[in-house]
Amino acid sequence: MQSIDEFVTGQLAAWEVPGCAVAAVRDGDVVLAAGWGHRDQAAGTPVTKDTLFAIGSVTKAFTVAAVGALVDDGLLEWDRPLQDYLPGLRLHDPMVTGRVTITDLLAHRSGLPRHDLTWIGHPDRSRADLVRRLRFLPLSRDLRQQFQYCNLGYLVAGHLVEALSGMPWEEYTQSRLLTPLGMSRSNLSVGEMLTDPDHATAYERRSGVVVPVPARPVTALAPAGAINSSADDMTRWLLAQLGGRVPRMPRASGQPDGPPVMSPTTVARQHTPHTLIPEDPTFPASTRHAYGLGWLIGRYREHRVAEHGGGIDGFQTECMLLPDDGIGVIVLTNTSSSAMAPVVAYRVLDELLGLEPLDWFGDFKPRFDAAMGGMREARSVRRVVASAARPRPLAAYAGDYEHPGYGVLSITTDGETLRPRLGTLDLSMAHRHYETFDLEWHELGDQSHIFPLMFLSDADGDITGLTVPFEPSVDPLRFDRLPDAPARDPEVLRRLTGTYAMGPVEIEVALQGDRVLTVATPGTPSLELEPGHGLRFGVKGQPAITVEFELDDTGAVSRLVAQPLGIFFPKPLT
Repeated sequence: MQSIDEFVTGQLAAWEVPGCAVAAVRDGDVVLAAGWGHRDQAAGTPVTKDTLFAIGSVTKAFTVAAVGALVDDGLLEWDRPLQDYLPGLRLHDPMVTGRVTITDLLAHRSGLPRHDLTWIGHPDRSRADLVRRLRFLPLSRDLRQQFQYCNLGYLVAGHLVEALSGMPWEEYTQSRLLTPLGMSRSNLSVGEMLTDPDHATAYERRSGVVVPVPARPVTALAPAGAINSSADDMTRWLLAQLGGRVPRMPRASGQPDGPPVMSPTTVARQHTPHTLIPEDPTFPASTRHAYGLGWLIGRYREHRVAEHGGGIDGFQTECMLLPDDGIGVIVLTNTSSSAMAPVVAYRVLDELLGLEPLDWFGDFKPRFDAAMGGMREARSVRRVVASAARPRPLAAYAGDYEHPGYGVLSITTDGETLRPRLGTLDLSMAHRHYETFDLEWHELGDQSHIFPLMFLSDADGDITGLTVPFEPSVDPLRFDRLPDAPARDPEVLRRLTGTYAMGPVEIEVALQGDRVLTVATPGTPSLELEPGHGLRFGVKGQPAITVEFELDDTGAVSRLVAQPLGIFFPKPLT
């Protein structure tokens, strides 16, 4: 393993990665646990074997182990419909809802695609709230039809852990896995990591320069990617995954050797293929043909491999197991703007297998650079219709637009610019052509994330909603425009009530509760008015009729225009 030191140092420079930690085990022994580079570039503080890094989706295998513990305790069956345990669970397709199992979700074969912006921009949403919103998220495939990576499946797993164990996923994972394994440095939140004096700062490449970025809180989605750990702690996880006994912790810690934290059945199920995936022939020395539970399954140089990466803002991790060889390796880096982690992991595997090292850097670096450059070039030549001017003033687009799964996308004006807001996402908007705007998300370094946002209008020309392809594997998602503020104001609505006349024909506008207007002619049932743009209302159950209140300079109603029925005037009080 002596050659690893020089190799890692060279990779840090080649990829411009601030810091890295590597751990490896073989035949039940820890053969490497060390750090290189800096956990904080500005301070010049070094990475050590105890430095904390976010491990991202490497967390998923821990969640599978937690679910396996519930199975071992007789509280859960892997292939029993989830609704038997979570009666309130609903997916977009009722047929899928009634059949989906925890195995389907953990193996990414539920038919649900990523829909990641439902949680990334809403760190304050609870796990239960996000589970409730799943019913509004379109599926892109049928159940068990195709592998589709989806963090939300692990959200449901965390919710299930709490429902069956009576304690939050965080507490259960700590008590059932981390503490028994002696992973005393590891924790389950950004807040805990940042208070630790030996934690790595997150970095990304922005405009070609590596800069520090905020670590992203992963709260409700913690079961999919919230664990922070160190190289030394992760050796214990590698040994547990390989079926070996985890070394005794120092006596003062109170963590003696004990029984395995995972049953052999759970470990075997994790490493067993559950969903086939297309093999990529690009790198024949390292292929993946299936997803297990929390692990990708394949071959590395004719050795069976279980592998998973973990990427989250400012961190990239690579974890690999050769179960038949008793070998495990993990590489932790504090930037998400490189592919250094798998390059180092493969080099360590080659050393432990006693094989001539392959030039993974020579394969990965040109492809990585080409991909980053390609996105920049594609952005510069995206199709724009010449001379397609914006058809209406910017103020006409301002408003709140809602999707029941994603939440409210608010658009306001700022001079000659539209300012979008969806939760905490860093977004901007620029006009492309006609009523299409480029909605850009700025939080993933130099990777380009531009969504074409299209405004929709009705026969009267009023904007009624918008579509945006936040999830590329389904049709663009529709956000319906919420009523303008005056149509939701009880005081404004109260002033619209009264009797209106068109010659001898009279109608009565009344307020039901604080926020619902109704209209009726004498002797007929009241019809509910549905607020729209300004003070224009639709008539519930009568889609061809609209009712619009026009105000004079004093704010009083001057007339009521009912299309296509006629014009009514306020009847003076007698």
